[in-house]
Amino acid sequence: MRRLLCLLLLAGCMRTKPELPILNYHSVGDAADDYTVPVAAFEEQLDWLASHGFHTVSLNDLVESRQRQAPLPDKAIILTFDDGKADALGIVLPALRRRGMRATFFVITDFVGRAGYLSWDGVRALADAGMEIGSHTATHPRLPDLPDARAQYELVESRLTLLSELHRPVEALAYPYNSVRARIEKAARAAGYRVAVAGVEHGSADLLSLRRIPVNGMTRLEPFAAELGSRP
Repeated sequence: MRRLLCLLLLAGCMRTKPELPILNYHSVGDAADDYTVPVAAFEEQLDWLASHGFHTVSLNDLVESRQRQAPLPDKAIILTFDDGKADALGIVLPALRRRGMRATFFVITDFVGRAGYLSWDGVRALADAGMEIGSHTATHPRLPDLPDARAQYELVESRLTLLSELHRPVEALAYPYNSVRARIEKAARAAGYRVAVAGVEHGSADLLSLRRIPVNGMTRLEPFAAELGSRP
């Protein structure tokens, strides 16, 4: 009985994770803090992924795989970058392209053009390079703290702005602070998103609250590799 209970608990835990790892980055640069991964560490992580046979795919690929019941590549992984900082174009994109990798970049639309953030030409350059572009809302508020109407505005306005600037589908969302509740998932679906990502606390295997693995300046290669190597 005890062994059966353990197996059931393990199965329940597995259902809370998406079928492939989704990494959550913010910036890559000179610093090493909660939001910035040093360039050397980032390059080391990408090299480890490449040498261990991981293949980068998009969130849209995951959606299509589930809907069509089609398999993803072996050892598929999704790389995501929040906020739309300028280093996405100057540092991250070249590092990805050297290794034939792809990623998803989530843009705070009202921050585009500010110091330290991408311009619209920069966002379009990422999209033209084959990167997936998603919304990180208009102003980056904690959505569960907002009234329904304001949360809906943040979700709708950012998506409409991206559609207008990119002239291509925008169906992916990253919840600010990785924070989401059931009513926010419902609002995201109503706003036209097919897939959304959250964090460890609120994330799951559901397409509108996918669990991500955080990566920051304190992440060392050993635990990074252990986290990914422990997955089935």
